[in-house]
Amino acid sequence: MSGSAILTLPVGVTENTVRVHPVVLFTICDAYIRRSENQERVIGTLLGSIGDGVVDIKNCYAVPHSESNEQVGFCLAVLF
Repeated sequence: MSGSAILTLPVGVTENTVRVHPVVLFTICDAYIRRSENQERVIGTLLGSIGDGVVDIKNCYAVPHSESNEQVGFCLAVLF
């Protein structure tokens, strides 16, 4: 995998712990394994909360998309 994802928190937030629930890890791995043969990546969204010094990632889902050359397209009708 190339590139990296950056978690951006609001200014002044001092959370210093990230907790990722096991279902999130399994869901990410499952989405990667089930991707089409021609897909290079899986794109998704992490769901969770921030509080008491902890970023708590509780769930996630894959976002359907299409890729061509260096462009990635999302179908908004599917997302809403």
